[in-house]
Amino acid sequence: MKGFCTILLLLVVASASAQQKPEVVEYINRHKDIAIEEMVRTKIPASITLAQGVLESGSGKSVLAQKTNNHFGIKCKEEWAGGRYYYDDDAPGECFRVYANVRESYADHSDFLAGRSRYADLFKLSVLDYKGWATGLKAAGYATNPKYADILIRNIEEYELHAYDRVGYAILQNNEKNPLPVAKVPHEKPDAENQAKGNAITHREEFLVNGIRAVKARGNEEPFAIAFEYNIDYAHVLSFNDLSAGEKFKDGENIFLQPKKNRGAETAYTVKTGESMRDIAQQFGIKLKDLYYKNLMKPNEQVAGGEVVWLQTKRSSLPKVISYAEYLKTVSGTTSSAVPARGNQAIALNNESVYEVQQKDTLYSIARRFNTSVERIKELNQIEGDAIKPGQTLVVVE
Repeated sequence: MKGFCTILLLLVVASASAQQKPEVVEYINRHKDIAIEEMVRTKIPASITLAQGVLESGSGKSVLAQKTNNHFGIKCKEEWAGGRYYYDDDAPGECFRVYANVRESYADHSDFLAGRSRYADLFKLSVLDYKGWATGLKAAGYATNPKYADILIRNIEEYELHAYDRVGYAILQNNEKNPLPVAKVPHEKPDAENQAKGNAITHREEFLVNGIRAVKARGNEEPFAIAFEYNIDYAHVLSFNDLSAGEKFKDGENIFLQPKKNRGAETAYTVKTGESMRDIAQQFGIKLKDLYYKNLMKPNEQVAGGEVVWLQTKRSSLPKVISYAEYLKTVSGTTSSAVPARGNQAIALNNESVYEVQQKDTLYSIARRFNTSVERIKELNQIEGDAIKPGQTLVVVE
C-alpha cells in the first residue's frame, strides 16, 4: 500500500489551541496518513478511525498500544491466529490482538468493521457523515460507554478531523474518474517502451520540463491524489511544486514529480498579463524562490504584464512589479474564474479578495502581505480582538 509519509495539510491540520492537548495533536499528525489510506481502501471515514485511535489508545500511550501496537482495543475472537496478549480489561485476563506495527492495527480495525454484519449499515452512510458513523458505532455495540459517540464527535470537531475525510473523499473521487486499468498480465511491470509512452498505471503522460519529470494536472486536482498515485511523499509534492498546504493544482498546469531546478533552460521570458510568478516557475521548471531571487523581487510581488523576467542569471535592476492586491485586480479583469488560493495569496471573489489564514499567520503579517492595515482587516471582518486561527477566511482586499 502506498504511503503519504510526512503530511502537512493546512485544511486538515488540527491547529494547536488552548483546548487541544499536545499529545493528541502529535498522535494525529503521526497517524493521519494511515487513516486516510484506510479510508481510500475501505471507505471508513479517516476522522472516525483517528478519533477512535485517540480514544482507545490514550493517544498511543495505553498499555495495549505500547506493548502490542493495538490502538483500537480489538480482542482476539475465535478467528484470530496472530499474537495474543492477556490483560485485565472488562474482565480479568482478556485476550487482545498483537500487531507487528501500528499500520497493521489500523488495517485490522478497518477489516474488523468491514467484515462484520452488525456494522454493515455504517457503510451505507456517506464517508463525510462522521456523526452518523459515530452514532452508528455506538448503536452497533462497538463500545459500552453511553457517551462514546459524543466523545468521538467532540474530538473530531475539536481537532478538525473531519477535514481529513475531505482529503480521502477527493482521492476516492479522483480514483473513480481515473480508474486503474485492468492489467493483461497480473503483476506485469511496465517495460521501458510503455514507460516512455506514459505512466503504465494511470495512463497519465509523463514528459520533461527543464530536465524534470512532470505530468499535466487534471482539473482542480488535489496534491494528495498525486502523492497517492505516484507514491511520493505528500510534503514533497508540495515542495516540488511551490504549493502551500491546502492548495490544489490548476487544470492543465505542470505537476513536477522531482525537485525543480534553480535556473531555467531559457534565458528570459516576457510575462503575459495575468501570469503569476508561480505560473512562470511551473511553466519553466524553476524553483519559485530562485525566480524571485534572480529578479530582485520580494516574496509575493508579481511582475507586470509585458515585463521580462530572467530565468538563468541575476538581473541588475528590478522589473516593474505590482503588489499581489494589484495582481488580483488584473486577474479578475482577465478571467471569469476565481484566482486559486496559494498559501500567501488570496482568492478573488466578486469585488473582494479573501484569504485563508495559514499556520503562524498574524493579523500584522497578513496586513503587511496585502498592503493594508490591521485595523482595515478587522473592520472588514468584524473582528474585535487580535485572535485568528488557521483555516479562517478573511476579506483582505476590497
